[in-house]
Amino acid sequence: MPDQKTILLHITKTAGGTLKTALQETPGVNVEFLYAPQDLERLQAADLAAVDMIYGHSIFGVDASLDLPEARYSCFMRHPVTRTISHYYHLRNVEKGPVGDKIRESEDIDDFFARMQHWEFSNLMTKIISGIGAQPAPEGLNVFREAVKNIEARFDFIGFQEYFPLSLRRLSEHLGVEIRPSRDVNVGRYALNDIREETLRRIEAINGADMKLYKYCLDRFL
Repeated sequence: MPDQKTILLHITKTAGGTLKTALQETPGVNVEFLYAPQDLERLQAADLAAVDMIYGHSIFGVDASLDLPEARYSCFMRHPVTRTISHYYHLRNVEKGPVGDKIRESEDIDDFFARMQHWEFSNLMTKIISGIGAQPAPEGLNVFREAVKNIEARFDFIGFQEYFPLSLRRLSEHLGVEIRPSRDVNVGRYALNDIREETLRRIEAINGADMKLYKYCLDRFL
């Protein structure tokens, strides 16, 4: 393992569940998982000296909350259109809370993107990597440029769901351990042919920053 601790951001619908299970089964890496507010509170009170990696749903900047200023970041990404579609179906079919209920008010995915919105469906990867998360961007802040700045300064590895085996091999090499997933990547149960072309164009349009960031990271890390 590298001397510096790794914070691996789990961006929703980027093969994170498969990676989480694989990390739990990988010897030689001490991982703490961060998936709920109580997890953050527990880690803030814990001695993290022996921890190699923090993995979970968080945003850039969580190192300050954990007093880990020397930590380095990593994440997996996915093409913004397919990531958003997969995320939509996951929330519609699985989420039992108010977000899922709101999405289920729409007739289908075409109806939803024609007249509704949800913050996680618009530039989510850029929001997480820039560190703004669910908050509105401060006036004058170029969120794409902020994400690129953070990547250049603090990210050692970015993998891609579409190239998961290759990315996992490179992550293993970076960490100095062999990560072997025990199950396949969940690519979702939906057909792009069932979605109207105007819906696909709408999803791409509202993810303009993510499209730019995804292409930038492909050139930088693939």
